Amino acid sequence: MSKIKRITATDFRGRFMSEMSADFTILKTPVQIHDISKTSGFIKVPTPLHRPEYNFIVHITKGNAKQQVDADVRAIKANEILFVRQGNVTSLKEVSADAAGHIVLFEDKILHQLLSKQELMKLFSINTVIPISEAHSVWLTALFELLSVEIYNPAPNLGICYSLLQAALQKIFTASNDLNKGISRSAEITFRFKELVYKHYLTEKTVLFYAGELCVSENYLHRCIKETMGESPKEWINKVCILQSQLLLQDLTKGISEIAFELNYDDPSYFGRLFKKITGVTPSEYRLAFMQDLSG
Repeated sequence: MSKIKRITATDFRGRFMSEMSADFTILKTPVQIHDISKTSGFIKVPTPLHRPEYNFIVHITKGNAKQQVDADVRAIKANEILFVRQGNVTSLKEVSADAAGHIVLFEDKILHQLLSKQELMKLFSINTVIPISEAHSVWLTALFELLSVEIYNPAPNLGICYSLLQAALQKIFTASNDLNKGISRSAEITFRFKELVYKHYLTEKTVLFYAGELCVSENYLHRCIKETMGESPKEWINKVCILQSQLLLQDLTKGISEIAFELNYDDPSYFGRLFKKITGVTPSEYRLAFMQDLSG
């Protein structure tokens, strides 16, 4: 059984920014940063769905963009920030010609060094767009420019890079009223539930399994997920499975029935009906649209 390929920061440049000039620097550091105004013109949007092997922050200071995170599309405009968790299925859907700001990429091991578990839950439990004031946005831009100078130094000091990133994260926390609030029990359960689904979706598709792993009842888990995400745990499990199938459908060597079996759906017809219910198109129609995008 083949695994779904995760995309590293270097992979992204190679797969989605292939027209960029050869002198564009490919960074190898655990923290990376790119100026949106200088790089967005080289990205063909929408990018295919992919699973990044890194976390990233999108900070927009001018213009706007749309980023799909799992099954939801988030619109981001000036003085707003979006965090995307490593392993989430994502795609850049749109970016305006005048867009400016920064994208900061960082490996999971770095994130766990810079933030507490509670802070991580606040950032990633529901993937909301975080609005900040223009003054805070200007402050972050200045800091990200310092980070860029250090990272693109021939011999970057990673200690300085991590300190600058930590300062940026702490500034975002202080700038956001939502992030200053205590985390609710429902948000904590949601964060842990989503992490478990990403880990076990291939073999475990029942709500009972996840309730057991979280040591809560199925009814309580349903209330928590419904409160924070507006949908049931089962709906979320199905969405994650179908998102993974969309990635597999991008491999044109695989048959649709084969993909259904890989995802442990014994009945390809049921898989097809579920796919259409969630995406609005059949697996064949999705694959055809993907092939047309490739040739466009």
